[in-house]
Amino acid sequence: MDSLWFAEATKNSVMGMAAKELAWDQTPLGRPSTWHPALRQAVQLCFSTTFPVMIAWGPEYTMIYNDGYRDMLGTDKRLNAMGRPSKEVWAEIWDYVGGLFEEVEQTGRSVGEVDQLLVMNRSGFDEETHFTFSYSPITDETGAVLGILNITSETTASVVDRRRLKTIDQLHATMTEHRSSITGLSAAVLDVLRDSDDIARAELHLAEGGDLVLAGATDLVHSELVDAEVVRKAWTTRLPVSLSPTLVAPLSRADEQAAHGVLVLKGSVRRPYDAAQRAFLMLVASTVSAALGAATDLRREIDLLNAYAELAAREAERTRESSVALQHSLLTSPPEPDHLHIVVRYHPASDDLEIGGDWYDSFLTDDGSTVLVIGDVTGHDHHAAAAMGQIRGIIRSIAYDRGEVPSQVLMRSDNAIHGLNLGQTATASAIVARIEQDRADLRSRVRTIRWSNAGHPPPVILRADGSVEVLRRQNDLILGIIPDHQRHDFTITLADNDTLIFYTDGLIERRNRTMTASVEALVRTLENRQDDDLDELCDHVLTTLVPGRADDDIAIVAVRAYPQDEPRPPEAGPNENLPPELDDGDVGTTSV
Repeated sequence: MDSLWFAEATKNSVMGMAAKELAWDQTPLGRPSTWHPALRQAVQLCFSTTFPVMIAWGPEYTMIYNDGYRDMLGTDKRLNAMGRPSKEVWAEIWDYVGGLFEEVEQTGRSVGEVDQLLVMNRSGFDEETHFTFSYSPITDETGAVLGILNITSETTASVVDRRRLKTIDQLHATMTEHRSSITGLSAAVLDVLRDSDDIARAELHLAEGGDLVLAGATDLVHSELVDAEVVRKAWTTRLPVSLSPTLVAPLSRADEQAAHGVLVLKGSVRRPYDAAQRAFLMLVASTVSAALGAATDLRREIDLLNAYAELAAREAERTRESSVALQHSLLTSPPEPDHLHIVVRYHPASDDLEIGGDWYDSFLTDDGSTVLVIGDVTGHDHHAAAAMGQIRGIIRSIAYDRGEVPSQVLMRSDNAIHGLNLGQTATASAIVARIEQDRADLRSRVRTIRWSNAGHPPPVILRADGSVEVLRRQNDLILGIIPDHQRHDFTITLADNDTLIFYTDGLIERRNRTMTASVEALVRTLENRQDDDLDELCDHVLTTLVPGRADDDIAIVAVRAYPQDEPRPPEAGPNENLPPELDDGDVGTTSV
């Protein structure tokens, strides 16, 4: 009658019936009728729940477990673990489990873990498993620990699934970063697979020149994962081959005629080669296949763009050569007037030397006057360069033809621009100046500067005493707007060792300051530099005001008057501030 409780407790479960039929008198626990009341209560709890429960009782930790726990024992242990010592059943993990049992016995407190990794031999191989569990003491009325109550849940599937999804996410992220290079993409794929706990080995074979070539592997082992013919079969048929625990998967898309290659994946040997693992390996192969297809498409696009870029580069080179030729023709050497030293500078904004709308000019007229011109056509391209060449030619021809005052030269240039229908792009700021010297000027040792300004930044004079004078006068309308526009002339004298400087706005104009502040910066740069020779002065101005790459073209014309009763200054060398293509000794600086 004392065993009726055991029959009642075990009647409603498979493992309960197995426990009922077991010869308990041949185990360390003895007949159920002799079991301690605490054990009886634990057994009734064990067989009354579907949640996995195991009881480890006595010095041998003899096992009693229910149906839920049986499923975690695996095929090799689930039929004969009832009534056996835990140390024998779980020999491969006893170092870990036994330590926890002892801790519960010694402290009388429960212990537990979440997603604990345990390598168990449940079905004939060392298997990666994960468990969330609690080991609790079973005590008598005095508090002495008589056994262990193990309530557990296997979390292997969820842990492995999360990890596999992480691998897929890493593949997506890494392949996005390397999609422009098939070589980089291949290396990135193998790096991710090498770090995956669910891939034992991997090989990537890519189609190249009508054949398959091993692009890389996750290890340095030289032996092939599968026979080469199996790899070739998967490539030619575009059908995967499954060889436990290895998948040989072709890398192709449904809309393609041939596979890009083959990915050989050996799954983790500590996980069964089941449907879940095969699905994971297929997902890896599918992800890599899609990335390689996208990379191939992108490579074709890049190759096409490179071809277009090469054509564009050739066209740009032809354009550049044209620009340089145009610069050679327009940026001519200054003349050699009597006891005047003229230095010119042209500093292009762009590194490719594409000419813009800035220009300078200087020449002698039949009456012995020196004409100086500086101008800036709106824009910075070949349209501006073409307009600049036309306007420069018009002004040069008109100024030389009649020897008229600068205002008349600009007025007739306005009329020519409109009469020749040069278009709306032919607008420019400009200054035309004549340097004259009559008998009165000779006696007073000065030269007369007569100029007219069509909307251009004001010229400056660096006097022989180091002071700087800004020639702010009335600015007339820029060229090319209104024909027959009335313009004005202004005069000033240039004494011995005075320096007159014309420039374009690229030298001083900055986005973050006003024109007034920009001119003041030029004045500060020139002050007390009267002892510099003219080349040094121009270099100092350029390096001070434009220390880096210029945002706009810069043209400078500097003229210094020398005493006529003293020897002429030595002739200066080639202009180092012009681009190398232009610095051939015939452009830049002249002294007489």
